[in-house]
Parts: sequence; C-alpha cells; structure tokens
Amino acid sequence: MATFKLGEVKADLFHVPHTYSLAHAVSADFETQKGTLAWQFTVIFGQVDDLRKQHMNAGNVAVLEHNSRFVYFLVTKDSLYGKSTYDTVESALICLRQHMRNHGVSKVAMPRICCGNDKLNWSRVKEIIYKVFANEFNVEILICEHRTKVSIVPLCKIFEVRGNLFNAPPGYSLVHSVSADFAMCKGVGLQIKCKFGQVNELVKQNKHTGNVAVLKDNDRYIYNLITKERNHENCTYPALYYALIAMREHMLQHNVTKLAIPRLGCGIDRLSWLQVRRMLEFVFADDSVEVQVYFFEPTPTRRTPIRTLH
Repeated sequence: MATFKLGEVKADLFHVPHTYSLAHAVSADFETQKGTLAWQFTVIFGQVDDLRKQHMNAGNVAVLEHNSRFVYFLVTKDSLYGKSTYDTVESALICLRQHMRNHGVSKVAMPRICCGNDKLNWSRVKEIIYKVFANEFNVEILICEHRTKVSIVPLCKIFEVRGNLFNAPPGYSLVHSVSADFAMCKGVGLQIKCKFGQVNELVKQNKHTGNVAVLKDNDRYIYNLITKERNHENCTYPALYYALIAMREHMLQHNVTKLAIPRLGCGIDRLSWLQVRRMLEFVFADDSVEVQVYFFEPTPTRRTPIRTLH
C-alpha cells in the first residue's frame, strides 16, 4: 500500500512536471504585492475576476483548471495586509484534500505556504500537512523552494510603437504567437507566412503548446510562440508564459537582446494587453532586453456630411 509522501526540492514551482497540480496561499480579496509568488500566479494564470466570483473566505480553497491539472489558491487570510494563522492553513488544506479526492488528484506542488511574509514556522506547517494528508492513499505533496520575489523594477525596456511590425529596425528578432498546426491564415501570422515561408521547417520541429519554433533570417530570428494546438482554439496566459520562457532560453543561448513583437494574444484571442505586458516584465525582469511592441490603431475617417437639396 502506497502511503502519503511529502518531498522537498530546490526547484522553480512553475517548472515542475505538468503531472503536478499547483497550490499556493492567497488572501480572500486576491490582492497581491508585485514581485511576490501570489503576484506571479496572477500574472501567469490570470482569471482573478473568476477567482473572486467563487467568494471564498479564509480557510477555504479557490480553484482554476488549466489543461489537465488544477491550480489551487489556498485562502489563508481575509486581506492582503492580514496575517495567516495555523488554523486557516489547516482548514484550507482540508478543503484542498477534499477537492483532490473528488477529482482524483494525486500530485500537488506548493511552496512553504505562509512561511514568507506571513512568517509562520515551516516545521509547524509541515506537521499540519502531514496531519491532513497522513491517511491519503498514493498522494504526493512536493514542496518547492523558490525565489520569493522577482525584480520590482525589471531590467528589460518595453517600448510601444504605433506601426507595422515588419518595419522594425534591422537586428530586431521578430516574435508572434501561433498554433501548433501552423495554420497562420490571418493577421500577423499570415504575414509572417507570406514573408518568410518555411512552414514545413516549422512543422518538422514538432513543437507544441508552451514552446517555441524558431527560424533564422540573416542576423535575426523569427520566434513562433506556440500558444495553442489548433488555430480555432484560444490562447491562454499560461501557454503564453511557458512559450515566452522557452523563447528566453533560446535568446540567452544566442545572445539575442532585441525583440519586435505585436500585442501577443490581444487580437482574436482577446487577452488583456496590460496582463501580457506584466508577463513580459516578469519573464525578462533580470535581462537587459529591449522589446518594441508594435500596434496598429487606424485613424478614424471623417465622414463628409450629406447635403440635402431643398
């Protein structure tokens, strides 16, 4: 009989295998402080309004579902500036356990909940986790030690430019979002397809949602961020985040420091540009990268008044 397992690793919580659901602690108002882990969750997963609509009080858990896993928001205090208690932590964990039972979830990754800003003692919180899950069959809780804060003032520079992405200065690598089937039948994707072609080369790279397919064009790269599997589907914030992370890894390996991008996912997919910009600042917080964001807003045409003959 497999018993409950509690493991601790030094790892980025957001990069654990997707077989793990994720959990962390929040306040009931879902307000966050920039740079904290709770803020990072809102940047990556969004849907704060949906979470608030669940009307959860301290000691409960709000839940989002993304692809084949859940994201658990353990509500351990009433407001951002309140303090979590051991009792609310235990109550929230019990609610988490019940949801896991109901949905067949056996693996969850979380930080040392409430042991940062709320200053709870990790040894005692750990005892509570053991107490709540001790009798669970084949369940694993993975504790990830993580960097609790990111740079408040990001090193990257983001400039918004009214104009055409393809008028970016030489040396700027181009970025756009695309589906894994590389349909590219409209918008920037279609323009990329017409200008650079090589769709078969992209398909051969066999990349899927949350990754990036790359083409070389002289002294720059063309980054195809794969944010959905099929063209008719919708891009999501988590898919965009993981695709940006994959692109960043390539940039670091090839010394790429200048990007030209559209407002990723903010057209047909209707993501919030403010949210996407926050995500860019988060991903490139520690990098001296210049990002030029191109957008086009047509100038309203003035209608000529219709003259009525008398």
